[in-house]
Amino acid sequence: MVNNDPLENFLMIPEILEILIVEDNIILQQVIEMCLLSLGYAVCGKVASGEAAIDFVKKKKPDAVLMDIILNGHTDGIDAAIAMKKSGPIPIIFLTSSDRAEDLERAKKIPADGFISKPFRDEDIHAALESAIPRNTIP
Repeated sequence: MVNNDPLENFLMIPEILEILIVEDNIILQQVIEMCLLSLGYAVCGKVASGEAAIDFVKKKKPDAVLMDIILNGHTDGIDAAIAMKKSGPIPIIFLTSSDRAEDLERAKKIPADGFISKPFRDEDIHAALESAIPRNTIP
């Protein structure tokens, strides 16, 4: 049976998930944002340093974070992720071109909720978010 009650149908609309982008390359920030929007996600913020990411998460709790490992500032993406995880559970997916073994080993100890290598495809981001965020909230 089809439900024709507009209010009830409105209340059934799934929540749009908000993703924080942590990337120090402004062009890549924009590419990632366009990708997320095309996949049905919202971008709640874009920051370029680990310090800014930590501050952002303290003020506004995103549904997930896409985080580069190598960032501007004194705090890299791994240290920022560790600090964020201490304040509570939050899905963090590393989106990086770093192939340094020590970075990958450090990131595995967090534990990270996913890794995506640059260059990436929209499908890579969607699959990583789908596996990191509870299934009933994926757009």
